[in-house]
Amino acid sequence: MEDVSIDHAKDHLEELIERAAKGEEIRISDPHFGTVKLLPVGPTVVISKPRPERRPGRWKGRFTVPERLFEPLSEEELAWLSGERSK
Repeated sequence: MEDVSIDHAKDHLEELIERAAKGEEIRISDPHFGTVKLLPVGPTVVISKPRPERRPGRWKGRFTVPERLFEPLSEEELAWLSGERSK
């Protein structure tokens, strides 16, 4: 275990973090804040669920898109959307 001043820790923070990540315990001392210990929290583990295989056309035939969807809006619908008329 190594004792370092807070000024040294400010100047060499990356080095101290790297050493702590490898398992070394480091104490940082300051007259105002006291002494703290720098040590690793634990191993970083990323757990992700496996994604399903993406295949083009997998949803083909499961739903249909109404043809009305691609038609232009009527004057009444445009007025409602613009806020001129509210139903």
